[in-house]
Amino acid sequence: IRSSGIHVSMPADGTEDDVATAALLLNCAGVQRHLFPKTYHIVVSKGFIAYLFFLTVFVFAYTIILYYAPEKGSADLGISFEHLLLFDLVYCSICIFIILMQVPRKIVRENDKLLIVFCCRTRVVPIESLIEIRIIRRRKCCDRQGRLCLYPSKCFWGYPTNFERNIIVVTDSCCNNYFFCVHEMEEFMADNWPAPNDLEDATDQKRKVPDPAVLGSL
Repeated sequence: IRSSGIHVSMPADGTEDDVATAALLLNCAGVQRHLFPKTYHIVVSKGFIAYLFFLTVFVFAYTIILYYAPEKGSADLGISFEHLLLFDLVYCSICIFIILMQVPRKIVRENDKLLIVFCCRTRVVPIESLIEIRIIRRRKCCDRQGRLCLYPSKCFWGYPTNFERNIIVVTDSCCNNYFFCVHEMEEFMADNWPAPNDLEDATDQKRKVPDPAVLGSL
């Protein structure tokens, strides 16, 4: 529905994504009620922890199997088992560190911008630079470069720390796009989407606009 230049996305029915454009975000319920600035915390699910644990176990298990394979002996490898374990420890630590550095610590919403706070930096995203904020209700596949298949020409910072619902922030740039999940998901949607009354008013206003085809026939 379009009314006064504001794209109104109706609540999803459980299978469709919820989408908010920049015009909607600048006139959302949180702005109207003066709720901002407001902080939303990143949620880390048990599935994400299990993923990191599986990654660590896989690396160490592969090394053990390779080292003790029947056709391989310690003399053939030319390195001690302790050194291999030390290498695996450093390798896993670097991988987990890189993953965690991509996960934001918190999201701060202000009236005219989003602050995406990482461990070592804070990214400022003006609302006017946004193409959309989308709540993904189903898992989206990513290609090998970490780009969502929904936006193959854009690169995203972040990681799916929750496998149920995630938020993607799509901007007008190629690299400054973000992927995260907040603990207060329902609250985030209530604050950054229009209030139910605003949706009803926009729907009524749309219905009152005469059809150009009808006007032309008069």
